[in-house]
Amino acid sequence: MTQEDATNPGPQNPADSTESARMKPMPPLPPAPPAQSGPPAQSGTGPVNPAALPFGMTPYPPTVQLPPSRRNYALFAGAGLVVGLGAGLLLAQIDLPSNSTALVDAVELCDLTDQSGIALGDEGQSLTMSGQGNETFGYGAEFADIQCVLAAIDMPDSVSSRLGNTRALDGTQTAQWGEFSTFWNYHPDDGMNVTVEVVGEK
Repeated sequence: MTQEDATNPGPQNPADSTESARMKPMPPLPPAPPAQSGPPAQSGTGPVNPAALPFGMTPYPPTVQLPPSRRNYALFAGAGLVVGLGAGLLLAQIDLPSNSTALVDAVELCDLTDQSGIALGDEGQSLTMSGQGNETFGYGAEFADIQCVLAAIDMPDSVSSRLGNTRALDGTQTAQWGEFSTFWNYHPDDGMNVTVEVVGEK
């Protein structure tokens, strides 16, 4: 065998067949499967692929949103709490007057509980005294009874003097002292009519 034959062996050379089988090309690899597609994840609500984030960063947790009904309930509850606190503070600053027993005590002191023409009202917070006149003689309170009650609730002398000198043409007169407010009028036919109310200290 010549040097050329050794360098370029032919098909009759067994070494050529062995070398050809050894250098046979590999079959091509199968194509990669297509990537699975799905609905795009919404921002802030869907899953986040950690591999797509830079190294060392973690995805934020999804934002939790309350349904509209719960949001409205929370809004109304907060508004009600604010209104309730405001009303409580306002009522705490108001000095509500307590019921006075002064008129009831004055009527009992003068022994006029069952006297005609003497009428307590508004749970003891008002008193109406109707006197005797020319047409109502024998009915109603005597003028001395009216004066006793007014003295028991500390009517000032100046007001008592005005009341004793009231004439029919003077009309209705008013006065106020302490926790009491009063108005009265006089006519010979009807006598003296006095109304006293508890209005609180002024």
